[in-house]
Amino acid sequence: MNPRSARRFLATHLEDANEDPPAPVRNAVKALAGSPDLLAGYENQAALDRQARRILAEAQIPDAVEHSLAAAVEALPARKLHPRDPAILAAGIGFLLLVALMVWNFLGRPASFPPDAAEIAEAVIDADGESFDPVGEPAGKIDDWFLMKGFDGYKVPEHLEAHLAESGGILKIQNHPVAVVSVPRRDAHFIVFEAAPFGIRLPEGEWRTARIDERHAAAVRQKDGMCFMILRKGSLASVQDLLGTVPR
Repeated sequence: MNPRSARRFLATHLEDANEDPPAPVRNAVKALAGSPDLLAGYENQAALDRQARRILAEAQIPDAVEHSLAAAVEALPARKLHPRDPAILAAGIGFLLLVALMVWNFLGRPASFPPDAAEIAEAVIDADGESFDPVGEPAGKIDDWFLMKGFDGYKVPEHLEAHLAESGGILKIQNHPVAVVSVPRRDAHFIVFEAAPFGIRLPEGEWRTARIDERHAAAVRQKDGMCFMILRKGSLASVQDLLGTVPR
C-alpha cells in the first residue's frame, strides 16, 4: 500500500479510543510514514475526531427535552405492516436500489478505470524518475532496450511512437515488473505492464480515463494481455489530447 492509497483508506476510518486499531489500519498508518504531509493530514483528522467525540460525550440533554421526546415516541400510534404501506414500499425500493448498486459495482467494474492501474500510476508519481536510466530515443523504438533489461512485451500505440523517451526503467509494483518511460516534452509518462497479475480486465483496445490526484490524470487500455497507460500532469482533457485516434 502506497501513502496515497493509505490516506484514502484512513479518510473513511473513525478511530475508536477504546479499541486497538485493526491490522489494516496499522498497516495504512505505517505506509503513511513515507509521506510526512499525508501523515500530518491524517493526524489532524484523528485529532478532530477525538475532539468531536469529547464534545458530544460531554453534551447534556435537558431533562425536559428528554421527557418530551420520550412522551412523543410513546404517543405514536402502532402500525400494522401491510405490503402496500408507503414505509414498506420505500424500504423495498431502497433495498432494490442497494442490490442494483452492488451489481453495478461488481459487474460494471471491468468497464471503469481499474483501481490497480490507479495504484500503479501513484507509484510512478512517487518514484519521480529516481530509478530511471537515460534513453534519448523515440518511445516506440525501445522495445529491445526493455528486453535487455528483462521486460518482454513493451509496446506503444502507433500514434505515440514518435514521442521522445528521455529516460526509462522498470519498477517493481506488487512484486511485478512495470515498464516506465518519461516523456518530459509532454509532461507525461508511458507505462506498460501485464494485465493478469494485477487482475485488470478491460474491453480490448478501449481507453479508460481518470483523475489520479489533484495534479495528474491517466488513460489506460488493454490489448493482447498488456496494459498501456498514459500518465500526465494536468486535467483529464490534457491526457485525452494524447489519445488521438488509436487503431483497435
